[in-house]
Parts: sequence; C-alpha cells; structure tokens
Amino acid sequence: MVREYYSIPEAAALLGVSRIAVFKRVKAGSMPAIRVGRNWAVPASALEKPGPAVVPGHLPPSRPIKSEPEASQAPFTSDEEMDSMGWD
Repeated sequence: MVREYYSIPEAAALLGVSRIAVFKRVKAGSMPAIRVGRNWAVPASALEKPGPAVVPGHLPPSRPIKSEPEASQAPFTSDEEMDSMGWD
C-alpha cells in the first residue's frame, strides 16, 4: 500500500531532520503541504525529491566565534546599579 500523505513527524523521520525543520519548510512555502484540521499533511511526492547535496570538504564558512569578555570587564551590574533599578 502506497501512502499519498505523511504527517510532519513522519516526514521528518523519512527525511532525517527534526519536526521543527519540516514545519518551518511548510510555513515558508518551500515544502508543499495541506492542512487537515489542526495538522499538516505532506504529500509523498514532496519527500521523493532530492535536496541540495552537501559535498564533504565544501561546507559553507562558519561565523567567527565571539571572544569571551576580559576579566576587567564585569559582566554583571554592581549592587548600587541594582538598587537604583528598584530590585529587592
């Protein structure tokens, strides 16, 4: 028996991604789906299309890592500043 539609969790399992990733694709319009009550149904044809291939060694550049604040820079506010804010 061939299924015509899959739920978002089923589609995510078949694609190897999270439910949220599939839901975001549906909401963005990059993956077709129909609304069935409160749920979404993804057509089987949408799961058969291959996505963009990732070539090993050719990953997109990552963002630079932010450095930690120096010890001289206090990350917290002083007690006097907290008192002036009305904190108890």
